[in-house]
This record gives sequence, C-alpha cells and structure tokens, in this order.
Amino acid sequence: MARVLGTAIGAFAGVAAVQFMRLRRMEFLPGHPGFYVNHVVIPTRGDARADGRRLRMVVLGDSTTAGVGVERAEDALPYLIARRVAESEQRAVHVVSYGWAGARAADLVRHQLPRAIEPLRAGETGSFLAGAEIVAIVIGSNDATHKTPPGRYRASLRSALDGVRAVAPTSRIVVAGIPAFRGALRGIEPLIFLADQYARLLRPISRAEAERAGASYADLARDVPPLIRGRTDVLSQDQFHPSVVGYSAWAEVIADALPSGESQARPAHLEAAGA
Repeated sequence: MARVLGTAIGAFAGVAAVQFMRLRRMEFLPGHPGFYVNHVVIPTRGDARADGRRLRMVVLGDSTTAGVGVERAEDALPYLIARRVAESEQRAVHVVSYGWAGARAADLVRHQLPRAIEPLRAGETGSFLAGAEIVAIVIGSNDATHKTPPGRYRASLRSALDGVRAVAPTSRIVVAGIPAFRGALRGIEPLIFLADQYARLLRPISRAEAERAGASYADLARDVPPLIRGRTDVLSQDQFHPSVVGYSAWAEVIADALPSGESQARPAHLEAAGA
C-alpha cells in the first residue's frame, strides 16, 4: 500500500512539475489594460435622484479590478458594478479603482489604501475614500495561487477593512470572495486544482473578516457558476481572466450583496488588526 501511495504521489509531483514548465511558457494578458477606471456612470432608465448628488464608489483589489481581460473601461468589473448600483438606486455613481494585477491582501494596506486616502486630483484637499458611500474589495486570488499563510491573509484583510472603516465609517462595504479556479486553463489543471484547494482555506477567512467588520460578503465561488453555466465565452483570450460576460456575472453577485440601506454601522466588537 505504501509503495502504491508513493508511486501515486511521485506521479502527481511529476505531472505538476511539467505543468509548472508549461505555465512559465504561457502568455497571459498584460497587467495594465491601457485604461484607468475613473468614471461617472449614469442610470439609463428612469430619472436620477433629483438632488443630482453622485454616489462615490471605491474599488480595491487585484487584476480583476484593473480591467485585465477586457478592452474598454466600460467592460471592466468596477464599471459594471457601478452600472448595476446606478440602475438599482437611480443615482449617478462616480467609481474609481485603485487595484492592479498581481495584488494580494497585503498590498491593500501597504499601497492601495494610502492612495485612496489621498485627493483624487491635484488641487483637491479632501480624501476620495473619506467621501465614499460604497467600497468594494476584490482580493484573494493571488494569495491563493501564491499560498499566503492563512494567518497573514487574515491579518492583512482585517487591517484593510479596519482602515476603510476608520476613513469612511458609514460606507457600505462588500468583500468579494475568491472565485472558483476549476475549469480555467485546463492544460495545467493540476495546478488549478491545487490553487482551488488552497482557496478553500482562505474563503472562510474572507467571509469571517467581512462579517466582523460589518461588511457584506459576495460568494463568487458559489453564486457565479449558476449564472454562467453552459456559456463558453466567460473567459478572456488568456483563458484565465474573465471576459465581459464573466465580469458581468461577478458584478451581479457583488452588487446584489450590497445592503440596500444608506450605510453599514461600524461593529462595536472590532479588535485590533492581527488579533
């Protein structure tokens, strides 16, 4: 039995090694798609709220928040989320994304939050994040593929959520869970399988930290697959990042997870980051 098990483990390790070599030769889309998401989205039906005040939305995260996989900013995930919010609340939405390709949870605290706290344009004095009514955080995929230790992932995500709450205490926050990896890049399926198994360790952490911070949780791994079942056009040309069809499904799940109220109250039981 031990000999059979050892043979099986050796065979899997050999296959994984070959897949790593194939992965290094694969061409992925560039991390910067050529546009910056800083747009005002207007409702297309009905009349916008009479006072004309725009909702302000901040998006933090990885390549999916930077638009990798699509060719227009209007097809990027932040814009699509803003469009759904604009339609449901009949308000114009000013959405800005601070995410970039390859970002992990630690990058939210080190780089993206400090940028969001700064004024959006030269000459302005106020923090863009401070005035945000909605904050969407899409993070964790790169932590899964790079196997960030769960404790470190929890501490980073907690610090990010605490940081958002400190700057924008009445904002509505939604944390998007790590999507399902299976079914993409079938040529390196063993690696995809391993990444998805590790994501299973991190998804409950994302959910728990969102709940702790009084934020909503969008379960992409559970709720996106039914929306795209049977579709063959949900991935971009690199067969890894979503296409506009895939991002539209993500946007639906994330926007639907947002509470309908004007704000989320800051939980009274928040602990220090890293506790």
